[in-house]
Amino acid sequence: MIRHLQILCLALTLSVALDGYAQDKKKEKASGKDSYEKFRSNSLSSNANDLLKDANELISTNPDQALTKVKEALGLSIAQGNTLNEAKCYLLIGQINESIIEWKLALDNYIRAYEILKRSHTSSTEYQNALRGLGTSNLKLGNYQQSLDYFQELLSTRLNSREKNERLLDVSEVYYQMGNYDEALRQLDNLIQSKVDDPTFDARVQNQRAKIYARTNEIDKTKDNYGSALNTLRSNNAVDVAGEQSVQNTKEEIADALRSQELYDDEIDLRKQAIQFNLETKNLEEVAKDKVEISKSLAAKGENTAALREIEEAARIADSLNNPREQANAFLVLADLYEKNGRNTQALNAYKKYSAAVVEMEKLNETEMQERSGLISQQRDIEELTKNVSMGRYEETATIGRQRLIIYGLTFILLITATTSYFIYKNAKASQIANQLLALKSLRSQMNPHFIFNALNSVNHFIAQQDERTANKFLSEFSQLMRLVMENSQEDFIPFNKEQEILLLYLKLEHYRFRDKFEYEIQIDESINAEAVEVPPMLIQPYIENAVWHGLRYKETKGKLSLHFLKADSHMIVKIQDDGIGRKRSAELKTQNQRKHNSTGIRNIDERLSIINKVYKTNYRVEIEDAKSGTGTLVSIYLPLTRKMNGIS
Repeated sequence: MIRHLQILCLALTLSVALDGYAQDKKKEKASGKDSYEKFRSNSLSSNANDLLKDANELISTNPDQALTKVKEALGLSIAQGNTLNEAKCYLLIGQINESIIEWKLALDNYIRAYEILKRSHTSSTEYQNALRGLGTSNLKLGNYQQSLDYFQELLSTRLNSREKNERLLDVSEVYYQMGNYDEALRQLDNLIQSKVDDPTFDARVQNQRAKIYARTNEIDKTKDNYGSALNTLRSNNAVDVAGEQSVQNTKEEIADALRSQELYDDEIDLRKQAIQFNLETKNLEEVAKDKVEISKSLAAKGENTAALREIEEAARIADSLNNPREQANAFLVLADLYEKNGRNTQALNAYKKYSAAVVEMEKLNETEMQERSGLISQQRDIEELTKNVSMGRYEETATIGRQRLIIYGLTFILLITATTSYFIYKNAKASQIANQLLALKSLRSQMNPHFIFNALNSVNHFIAQQDERTANKFLSEFSQLMRLVMENSQEDFIPFNKEQEILLLYLKLEHYRFRDKFEYEIQIDESINAEAVEVPPMLIQPYIENAVWHGLRYKETKGKLSLHFLKADSHMIVKIQDDGIGRKRSAELKTQNQRKHNSTGIRNIDERLSIINKVYKTNYRVEIEDAKSGTGTLVSIYLPLTRKMNGIS
């Protein structure tokens, strides 16, 4: 608002000073063009085509530097009025977005390129690339009809036989995703017989047929086509990126179809075929993944010994790789099978390795999110440069002598500026929300490590006391809790009945260890619809943990923990009350490390609530007070029953 008032004041001043406008305008123009002229002097020494060539080579290895090259090329193209090169820049940005799996941003940039090219470059290769990008992006976003329309338009352009076959394969994939398997197969029947030998493409077609037949329950045809695809790649030594990706994606599609029909033997045979192929191509990550899934299928058949043998091999392979995601996946399944076979000490060791892998996985996720955030930020800079260079071109062609006309033009620019400011504000707001959601995801990932280690220590304690039955029971409950926590860890909100299940399991586990220290009760208002109400995951658990570990654990006599869920107007109120030693006495007993840990935990929750309230326009709040009768603490958590989505999808 302040900026708009300043601009309006500038317009009024210009109209009053009309007589001396020409001389003032010369000075103002010289000053206002400094940044534009500086850009031109730096960029004209470079060629836009060379910059685009360099950027294209850097996409896969250094997308950040590739964007820097595109930024220079885009500014130069706009300054020179070269619309074809401008469209090429947007195509490259779209490809960079594809490489970091940002399909919405990719779609936006392909649309920009398409809008430029359809005016005067519909016969160009770039126009075909824009159509391909639009088709692929819409397919990845689930906009199947739009994807089909763009691919059909692309097929109507001048394509050679190989390009046409590639697009027919794309159309087949769209119909496959739509569930129209007959039409997906018909598109493959339309493929043109090429004179050029292309084993990779042939293998991709065979893979496409294999996964379609898997969905139509034609298992024999599925096996034949998938096996043929592998043999085609083997016999021609044609395992490139496209062929490798096709093999792995097809394998998972077929395996999913077989497992849904409980055809475990067929799934195991399929994965063994894939393991042999991946051993030949030295893709050990896929080998480990397949062995984990084979172990699950064997366990589902009741063949626990064979399942354990497979998962132990998978864990050994995963342990040799620098891939915490595969390590976490393998060690969690290994721990679960050890626990089911009563091998508690080995289960404990596997859980420890799983926990360490989860910590490394979260660090890796955070690094990837920061890199993606940096690339997105660079794209905002590119959009700003586009506006600045466009304005520089306009200033360069303006006529100083036509004073009145220029003032009208300035008035028009003011309107454009106001409109642009509005859209810049909207983009900045969307970016802010995206960054806040990334921060919220990062905060959620920090909630549970201390609980995992506490629980593992409890298992160790039971084993040391030779209380095998209790240890076995605790480990089983702990495994179930870990699955629930991992299932919901990526969600901002989950149904209350799922959160309730997590809390019940958590309280049960804490009571195993401290059963001589406290009893607990849970009361839930019958008017609360547990399936309709949504709550942030793992928001309530830390306060229950504080009540047990810092209040009831140090009490000399047996205490009590009450957990009440009440409905009041537009809120659900969670009341956590204990009759422990109270906050003051607990603070006196804490070590410095405990104080630091507790402060970090509470601050984490405060930050989560602050972000949730900002992003979703809600009013989550927490009140902590000393119990009115005797010692103890009362925590009241106010959870809105409805939340405003604020345009977030």
